[in-house]
Order: sequence, then C-alpha cells, then structure tokens
Amino acid sequence: MSAMENNTENTEEEKPTASNESTDNSAETATEEQQMDFSTEIIGVTEMEQSPDSSPDLNAENMQESEIPDIESLQTTDIEAGFPPDFDKFWKVVEDNPQDFTGWVYLLQYVEQENHLPAARKAFDRFFTHYPYCYGYWKKYADLEKRHDNVKQSDEVYRRGLQAIPLSVDLWIHYINFLKETLDPADPETNSTIRGTYEHAVLAAGTDFRSDRLWEMYINWENEQGNLREVTSIYDRILGIPTQLYSHHFQRFKEHIQNNLPREFLTTEQFVQLRRELASVNGHSGEDAQPDDDLPSGAEDITDPAKLITEIENMRHRIIEIHQEMFNHNEHEVSKRWTFEEAIKRPYFHVKPLEKIQLKNWKEYLEFEIENGTHERVVVLFERCVISCALYEDFWIKYAKYMENHSIEGVRHVYSRACTIHLPKKPMVHMLWAAFEEQQGNIDEARRILKTFEECILGLAMIRLRRVSLERRHGNMEDAEHLLEEAVRNAKSVSESSFYAIKLARHLFKVQKNLPKARKVLSEAIEMDKENTKLYLNLLEMEYSGDLKQNEENILSCFDKAVNGALSIKMRITFSQRKVEFLEDFGSDVKKLLDAYDEHQALLKEQDSLKRRAENGSEEPDEKKMLTDDPTLASAQMMDGDMQVNQAAYNYNAWYQYNYQNAWNYGQYYHAT
Repeated sequence: MSAMENNTENTEEEKPTASNESTDNSAETATEEQQMDFSTEIIGVTEMEQSPDSSPDLNAENMQESEIPDIESLQTTDIEAGFPPDFDKFWKVVEDNPQDFTGWVYLLQYVEQENHLPAARKAFDRFFTHYPYCYGYWKKYADLEKRHDNVKQSDEVYRRGLQAIPLSVDLWIHYINFLKETLDPADPETNSTIRGTYEHAVLAAGTDFRSDRLWEMYINWENEQGNLREVTSIYDRILGIPTQLYSHHFQRFKEHIQNNLPREFLTTEQFVQLRRELASVNGHSGEDAQPDDDLPSGAEDITDPAKLITEIENMRHRIIEIHQEMFNHNEHEVSKRWTFEEAIKRPYFHVKPLEKIQLKNWKEYLEFEIENGTHERVVVLFERCVISCALYEDFWIKYAKYMENHSIEGVRHVYSRACTIHLPKKPMVHMLWAAFEEQQGNIDEARRILKTFEECILGLAMIRLRRVSLERRHGNMEDAEHLLEEAVRNAKSVSESSFYAIKLARHLFKVQKNLPKARKVLSEAIEMDKENTKLYLNLLEMEYSGDLKQNEENILSCFDKAVNGALSIKMRITFSQRKVEFLEDFGSDVKKLLDAYDEHQALLKEQDSLKRRAENGSEEPDEKKMLTDDPTLASAQMMDGDMQVNQAAYNYNAWYQYNYQNAWNYGQYYHAT
C-alpha cells in the first residue's frame, strides 16, 4: 500500500483523447457567458478528468501573437472570408466525418498555429459538441483566449469546461491558477472568489480517490492567507474521505496541530468546548487531579505559563486523539478499495478498447461500492467508470438502473449523456431510454428518442419494430400499421421487404383481426419473393388459424403456390407432404387427396432423378444448394393440424429468424411405390 501511497499524482502531459462514438451535431456551442453552480449538479458530480493521449505535432508551439480584427464589428461571412488559407481543407475533413478524431487534432493545431482567433473559436466550439470531455483541449482553448487578452472569454471557456466535466481535478487546478493570475490582489472580493472556487472544486471532485492534489492546493492556499482555522476545517473533511494519500494528509494535519496554538487553529466555540471537556476529565481523573479555580472556563487567557503550556499540550493531544480515530476508520475504508484502485490502469477517456481485466475490475469495484458504500461514493465511482468505459454501454445501462432507485431525473441525465454524446449509434441504450420514458408516461419523448435514432441509423429492424410496438401498446393501431407499410415500401432488398411483410401480416391478423388484408399482404410478398419459404409458412399459419372446413380452398391455394413455385425441390416435397396430410385429415374431396398423392409421387421421382444426375457429376444436389443458400429453409413444425411458428430470440445483426425445429417428414407415412 505504501508504494502506491508514495506515488504522488503529478499532472500528466496533456494529450488529446476522445470517443469514436460521437454525436453528429452540427450546431456550434453557444458562447454566451454561463452562470453555473457546480455544487448543484443533478447528481452532484459528473465526468472525471481525462488524461488525453499524444497527438500529431504541427509545430503548435511556434505560435506568434498577431493583431486580429474586432469580430463583433464584422459579419460572419466577412470573418470566415478572412480565415487562414488551409482552414477549409482541415474543416471539410471533420465536417464530413465528425468521428475522425485525428482530423480534429490537425484542425485544432492548425488554428492554434495560425493564431487566428475567429477560426479557432469556430473549430473549438464545434469540436466540443462532439468531444466535450477532453479537458486538455478546454485548457488549450482558454489559453488561446488569454493570449489574446480576452480574460473574460477565457474564464467563460473554463466555466464551460467545468460544467461539462466537474470531476476533472486537473481542469479545476488550471482554473484556480488562472483566477490567481488574473484577479486583482487588491480587490477585497478576490480571496472570497478564490475560496468559493476551491469550495466548488472539492464539492464536485473532492471525493475522487485521486483528488489529493486539489485538497493539498486548497490547504496550502489557506495557510498562505494565514487562515489556520480554515485549514483545520479542511483537514476535518479530507481526513474522512478515502483518498490515495490519506496517510500523508494525517501526517500534515499532526504537523499543523503541533506547530500552531489551539487558540489560532480552533474557533472560539471549539476552543471553549475543548477547554471545558479537558477540565471535566481532569476533575474526575483521580486524587492527583484537583479542581483549579484559577483555570478559566471560557476563552480567557491563562496567566500561569506552566498551566498554559500544560493546557496547550493537553489540547493538542486530545485533538490528535480524536482525529486518530477518524484516520483509523478512513484507513480501513481505503484498504477495502486499494486493490480495486491499484488495478485501474487507465482512469481517463480513450478510444482504444480496455483490457478484459480492466472491465472486470470496474464491474467488481462497482458491485463492491453499491454493496458497501454511500450513495455519493457510488455515483462518483460510476462517473469515473463511464469515463474510462465510455464506449461500453453495459456500464451506462448499469448506472441508469442503479439511479432508478434514487432519482428519476438522474436516470434521464445518465441516458441523455450516454445517447447524445458517447453512444449515439448504440441501439440498446436508446431503446432502454425510450422504454424508461414510456414507463414514466412520457410517450411523446419515447417516440422522439426512437424516431431520432432511426433517422441517424437507417434500416435497423429492431428500432422500427420497437416503434411499432410502442404505438400498438398505446392503441395507435393505424400508426403501427403505417410504420410497417412504410418499412415494406422503403425496404432496400426483397428479403427485407418480405421480413416486414410478415410482420405487417401478423399485426393485421393477430392484432387487428383482419385476415383478408393479412392474406393480401403475404400473397403480394410471395409474388415478389417466390423463393422465401417463411412467407409460405406464415401464410399457412394464418390460414390454419381459421375454420379449416370453410378455409379449405385458401389453404390448398397456399399449398399450391409453394408446391408449384420456385422453391427448392426439397421444400416443394415438404409442402407437398403437408398438403397430402391436410387432405387426409381435413379434406372434403377424396379426388383432391388422390391428385395430391400423385403430385407428391411425381415430385419424389423428380428428386431421385436430380440425385442421380448429381451422382454422375452433372449437377450439384438440389438439397445441398438449399442448405448452402439458406440454413433455415427446411425448418418447420406441424402439430395437431395447426402450424406452430416459433419465433426465435431477436437477432439484431440480421433479420428476425423463425426457428422451426423439425422438418416435415411424412415419408414415413406415405411411401413411394
């Protein structure tokens, strides 16, 4: 443990990182000044700081200060007309593909190199609509404004960055240093402004395990101001928070107590209370301890030097004793988390996948904290986790599920960040967000989420079907039907059209009880896709669901379409076998039964002929073609005269598949002669 403890947290070199799952949002970030209270975030804290990775070098350090035009006096077109010559070239790369992070790196380094403020503002503002969690670039942007003597704009950039990543210890430290450099020391409000910023910082990021540098900085600043009581108050807080350098803080606290007088580092109330406590203890500690009427009970000074020294030492001893108990408890909490913390190798945001052992560690750490920690610590850990694991939707989903027991708005906030920033192209988290909003009664919002995602990722069946089911659940049957009809019309392939046709027909038949319309949909689909076995199977399923006697002609018509159609010989035989059995079990005309039997025998002979030709090397067996082309074609199951179509689990990587467990095998009943 000591090895890690002694490893002080030096600020890492700023290197750009970002997610490759970014939102393609063309709106530029507004640049008006924002009033923020970092301590009242919806869930207290949000994203942790990022340690960006190294980026290509375009000699960004060789920037020269130059005079720039007053942009407020120019029209936008005039400003852009004066952009550096290669700006459009770099800009087009990221505009065409906002997920090209390297392209962003080159663009930002180019505008810095050119020292062109309007171009830099346009580039940085657009960049942060896609990658708001790269703290290093917030710092670059703020420095750029400061170099042009735009102190107010620089302050605004820092505030925007801290609003985006309040858990960034590094960005807080940069911002506080910026305030110290730019605020007027003679202004009586300066110290209160800096102290307020420190307070915002420790409230937002102070519970992070690696927040020690921020606490140390706060303590040192108060010491420089001579505010010993404030120093004591800060130590009272940090000594109860499990952090990496917890032991170092306790040692410094003891030095603080030993090197200063209690009257200087305690408030008057604390001093009097401690004096009375010690007097009470001494009054009951034995025959050697006699009440001393000369000792004051209030805040008055003790005139006797010997008694004064004794009291001071007793007070110091008692204060350290009290805090020793706090330290022991905190050390126990740190020890429980140490292994998890030590296993975190990449606490910052990066596009590269994490190792499995890292993902496992985060999962186990979260489970531990949920089981043993406070709500605040759980939230902070989740926030740290979804930075390192920003591209893994499982962690975002786990976070949202956890928040369901604590804050509805918190759940919404988590889903919103995941879907609009980090995972704009992940369907599952969008579907869960929509389901959450639907549970809350926000039907329009659920509808908007699904529609917006479908417009972003075209042709995803699972989203279209979720939109259909949403409308169906809320009684909008016509809207559900129209969505499926639209999907059939806009399908990019015949197989996709058939897939949606099956869904539409089942909706019309099962939900709207409109068999003629459902039959028409499937019949039209069969005309377009004559080799699709699933279309015939679903049509048969619907026909079998009605009155078999009254529906006999429709059932036979469906069989005839399959037997005489363009299906493989094996599937035609399968349907032929089923037709014979149907007529045997339910048919009203023996002639039709005999004709069907003869037709079936002819198909069997045709199959034998094809096999013999294949054996002679002239043609590949038809059934092998069938198995090669579509492994699901020969799958169907008939039970008790009804077709039981068993839909398999959704397979979102392709189209929904139907899983027919056993092929029809009626050869055991009807033998060829």
